[in-house]
Amino acid sequence: MEEEFVCRDGRVVSILIDEDAYEAVATDQGGERIGALAFSLMEDPSGYSLKLVHAFLDGMGGSYRRQGIGREMLRRMIEMTGMAIFAAENDGQVQEDGSHLTGDAPAFVAKMRREGLIVAHDI
Repeated sequence: MEEEFVCRDGRVVSILIDEDAYEAVATDQGGERIGALAFSLMEDPSGYSLKLVHAFLDGMGGSYRRQGIGREMLRRMIEMTGMAIFAAENDGQVQEDGSHLTGDAPAFVAKMRREGLIVAHDI
């Protein structure tokens, strides 16, 4: 499902949530890719959840960073799938499942944990 989102600075972007690929992609009005959040489906004793494995929103020269897009992508993914989202602790290493959060992603994850959009620990 693709919907528009108004950034903090008033620019409008499109956010596409692909429930089958467990990915959220943001593009500008011209269709240029701003970035994406990619997830892995994880099974645990209580059911299924999504693990954030890659996060980047630095396309277009990084001009769309800190505009609320990543938060909105998480919110929409949770709404669409009904699953909790978690992320591994950042230790600077590529995880066994290939996840690797670099650049602004560790700070983003920490902030989203404080806001409750990403659960505070591995499920």
